[in-house]
Amino acid sequence: MILVITGCSSYTNNHPAPVSSRAQPPSKRIMVHQVERGETLYSIAWRYDLDFRKLARANGIRAPFTISRGQLLSLDTSKISKSSAKAVDRAATKPKTTVAANRQTTVQQTKKTVQPTSVGKSPSVNFSSNWQWQWPVKGKVVESYNPKDLRKGIKIKAVSRSAVRSAGPGVVVYSGEGLRGYGKLVIIKHSDILLSAYAHNQQIMVKEGQTVKQMEIISRLGANGTLYFEIRKDGYPVNPAAYLK
Repeated sequence: MILVITGCSSYTNNHPAPVSSRAQPPSKRIMVHQVERGETLYSIAWRYDLDFRKLARANGIRAPFTISRGQLLSLDTSKISKSSAKAVDRAATKPKTTVAANRQTTVQQTKKTVQPTSVGKSPSVNFSSNWQWQWPVKGKVVESYNPKDLRKGIKIKAVSRSAVRSAGPGVVVYSGEGLRGYGKLVIIKHSDILLSAYAHNQQIMVKEGQTVKQMEIISRLGANGTLYFEIRKDGYPVNPAAYLK
């Protein structure tokens, strides 16, 4: 009996249960975000690849899109339709953001975020072929868009300390360095569906709420002269190469 028990114990120790039979750790998805200092509704939506209109709607936030430090925001926008999200944007006025440690962060929007020469009079229209996006810097693309490898934009190698320009007319909806992995970042809203981002700057030269013209200088790069550039449509990253001419 002793030999039999010893043998069984030895077999169990030398032959652990197969991986397939082990309990798998639960896959957790972040569904709630606590607003931190310096964040705006736009930067939070950008962080989680969400449409800012749907995020606002999911949390009952209306123009002027006031959020407070410490506020809990639901990230579940699955039940929000595009039509209801657009209604949130139509009610907005001119963007303006005020950030302070113990004060509210206010983000306002405007219908006049793009000039008539770009995507038309209404910012609700989809991207139009008569709007010619411009390259934010002159240089060579050294990293292409590839969402499968988590590359949501492109990297452009330019000259050291190059001036970065707005790829299109719009309103600055985020200016800071609160998004991990982006460094000093500028996000510009061109319409209620199109936004662009300019990351890894050394110096930011625009403020939140500021209206910028196409090709207006918004920042400067560092010594390595590399810009990370993204375009989002309805909250989702798209290939900038399909827009830039």
